[in-house]
Amino acid sequence: MKQQQFNKVLKFFTILWAFTAVGLAIGTVIPPALVMPISIVTLVLLVLMMFSRTMRRMGRIISIIVATLTGITMFSLLNFYLGTLGGGLVLLIFGTTAVIFIVAGLVGYFTKKDLSSWGNILFIILIGMVVFSVIAIFVNFSSFVWVIVSGLGVILFTVYTIFDMNQVAKNPIADEDVPMIALNLYLDFINLFQNLLRFVYNLKEYLK
Repeated sequence: MKQQQFNKVLKFFTILWAFTAVGLAIGTVIPPALVMPISIVTLVLLVLMMFSRTMRRMGRIISIIVATLTGITMFSLLNFYLGTLGGGLVLLIFGTTAVIFIVAGLVGYFTKKDLSSWGNILFIILIGMVVFSVIAIFVNFSSFVWVIVSGLGVILFTVYTIFDMNQVAKNPIADEDVPMIALNLYLDFINLFQNLLRFVYNLKEYLK
């Protein structure tokens, strides 16, 4: 039964990536000025899903909207990194992200210990990262600072992947929980990828 539910999580995880591809296609015609407002809307939806039971009940629809909006903003991001790092390096970083995600996921899933106690600490660190990102909109931090912050981001979302997969392994999965669990894993991958891109880019800038 549990394996059946986990398969549903993986299926919805794949669906989210399909809608990300749709978002990427939409991103090709979206004016750059709209990228920031779309990012803010995405963040607001995620916060509402965390704290509103009503929004959680609409988890399937909200998750698909979030994945689509993420795809739209990812187009602008990828466009920037493809121009500065080159397609080969971006592809290598994506592959590295996939390897880290899979290995971390397997570690979390097969670890015998229940890692539930990590949740609060990880959430506090995540809030700190979000606050820093908001401040960074108004403050021009150096490449060295971004190397450190993005490096911490890579560690954070690697650990989050371990944590989320551990919770999948240790807790029963109800049908209504499937979209949120899949979205958590999806966001782990997206954030891990973005932080790796930022880390490599800023490291190159710092070493110039």
